[in-house]
Amino acid sequence: MGLEAALQSIIYGLQIGVLYILVALGLTVIFSMMNIMNFAHGEFYMLGAFSVLYITSFLGLNYFAALIISILIVACLGVILEWLFFRRAVGDIVGTTIIAIGLMWILQSSAQLIFGTEPRGMEEVFHGTFTFLNVNISASRLVAMLICIVLVVGVYFFLYKTRTGKAIQAVAQDREAAALQGVDINRINALGFALGCALAGAAGGVIALIFSIDATMGTEALVKSLSVIILGGLGSFPGVIVGGFILGIAESCGFTFIGYPAATFPFVIILLVLVIKRTGLMGEPQQ
Repeated sequence: MGLEAALQSIIYGLQIGVLYILVALGLTVIFSMMNIMNFAHGEFYMLGAFSVLYITSFLGLNYFAALIISILIVACLGVILEWLFFRRAVGDIVGTTIIAIGLMWILQSSAQLIFGTEPRGMEEVFHGTFTFLNVNISASRLVAMLICIVLVVGVYFFLYKTRTGKAIQAVAQDREAAALQGVDINRINALGFALGCALAGAAGGVIALIFSIDATMGTEALVKSLSVIILGGLGSFPGVIVGGFILGIAESCGFTFIGYPAATFPFVIILLVLVIKRTGLMGEPQQ
């Protein structure tokens, strides 16, 4: 029973870890490119979840179509907000932080007025369970994990294997040098912001498969995303991967064997890592 419980916890930890990775990647893309810590990131996650819920409930579309439409909606919203609020403030850390916090409260308050404050849940989309090494995992959790893996791999290939992705990396490394090479900084900023928001919206749409959702769910997602990128190293893409899995497994195993006090595990791990290496596991010192 002990071994099975441990395996179950690790599998659940991997599943929740890849979800953390998806959310944190979006935050990392925006921070790396624009030096903006988007505190409204969790609200895009929340909007992705509610978009999937309402599209499947009222339009009657299947889950995968709803998820794609939801991602596009959140990405478009990200483009609009980047153009309206962030574009003129890029480089002003205090200004962009105030804008992001203001957007967080506006979006969260608006969501409470529109969607209400009670938790909602989707009807079960994928039925049945699968058994692996005597561990049962629901079809919904398995599909959620596979979607997250596909999206994370897709983002990797987009950023590292395409011309546009390399332009995003160039802007993240040196904006002025990228501009001198003919890169349209405003266009790439808008695209990167849209990508970051889209990843958050995708994660929200995935989480709606397996958990209840509410208008304030973005706050917890933001805290977890920040935890992942601080642990892995601010601005480090590989660090997000490592940090997400560590936090997911630590959380899952902790709750299985200890209970509620394990909620502090991620923060204890972060503190221990930062004592040893101030830049996180895979972060590089700022020049």
